[in-house]
Amino acid sequence: MTSSEGPNADTRDMYAVHTFFRREFGLMPALVRGVTARDKERSQIVADHLELLNTVLHHHHRAEDKHLWPRLLDRGSKDVASLVHVMEGHHESVETMIAEVDGATRSWRSSAASQSGEALADALDRMISLLNDHMGMEEEFILPIVEKYITAAEWDLMVQEGAAETPRENIPLIFGMVMYEGDPAVVHRILSQMPTEVRAVMKEQASQAFASHAQRVHGTATPPRITRPSGLTA
Repeated sequence: MTSSEGPNADTRDMYAVHTFFRREFGLMPALVRGVTARDKERSQIVADHLELLNTVLHHHHRAEDKHLWPRLLDRGSKDVASLVHVMEGHHESVETMIAEVDGATRSWRSSAASQSGEALADALDRMISLLNDHMGMEEEFILPIVEKYITAAEWDLMVQEGAAETPRENIPLIFGMVMYEGDPAVVHRILSQMPTEVRAVMKEQASQAFASHAQRVHGTATPPRITRPSGLTA
């Protein structure tokens, strides 16, 4: 069974979100290891950034769990179901790693001790490897299936519900993170779904929010970009 109610999903925004995750999570281990022992002010900044990333990733996966997997299981073949079950397993593993990283972050943020910092960075290395494998498989196998079985309305509902979990004050920053390397056509599409009064100012606000945040976290308003679509490279 294919989707039959309106046009099918345009999944290009998923690649933009994945690029944001690859870049920001890929830079995290070096950020943690770069904090001088006992520099609690700096550890707070880095920990806040990491906690924001983990929260966005959690809501992103929860939206997929609610909107994508049940529909693909219902509409797809046995081969599709096998892939979906792999994705569900990946999400469970990533959630376990998020919990581990969150615990390690709490231990490190208030002390900035070198030992707890290295434990956090090691956990991040493992989480990034898992996340990279998951996103690569999702792009190669799942998104083409989504474009066959999921309607544009269903896809947009998933995106909107995921965004609704985000505190309003963080929306410009997160959109700025996505926009930093996002395809201009995808950025325009995302903007077009926003209320007119928001759309008029969001792009500038998002750019400014990301530049300010990146300067504070990375020491530059233009942190290293991802140069390959399937990897955590700077």
